[in-house]
Amino acid sequence: MSNLPDRPIPKYLRIVREVLRYKRKIIIRIRLRNRIQWGKNVMFGKKIELRPPGFILIGDNVSIGPWFLSETNAKIGSDVLISSKVSFIGNDHKFDNPNTSIFFSGRLPASTVILEGDNLIGYGTIIVGNVTIGKGCIVGAGSLVTKDLPAYYVCAGVPAKPLRKRYPVTNNLHED
Repeated sequence: MSNLPDRPIPKYLRIVREVLRYKRKIIIRIRLRNRIQWGKNVMFGKKIELRPPGFILIGDNVSIGPWFLSETNAKIGSDVLISSKVSFIGNDHKFDNPNTSIFFSGRLPASTVILEGDNLIGYGTIIVGNVTIGKGCIVGAGSLVTKDLPAYYVCAGVPAKPLRKRYPVTNNLHED
């Protein structure tokens, strides 16, 4: 068993958990075939739904919580935690033609959500459309992300916006 950022549990439960996680990966691989790729130490929570129009790429050390939904293309960098009930939703319906109802108006090209890595996406966050969340950015629970968010900031709200830098400005390690 690997050293995971989870709470301590008895050995027999760790084994059961690992078996369930492996089963989820097999089911996802069968459903998505070549439309999904992932690196090392990737975990998927229960009841996730992945419906990318094209692809999902996932780096190393990524944990995706239960009831995650993705209806967009996604590039998820390494060292990312995605909490429960997070959704990636496409801005995919045309609605600007006054001569056509929304039902018959068709779709826009597929959108892509990009998490650059070292991100935490809080519980219940909804990310809509073509959005890039910068490296090291933290997104607070219940946020609605409709625009790019900067690297190494804590962001939250509806719509999400930068609240403060993630680290104190005492060195140049994580400066913009």
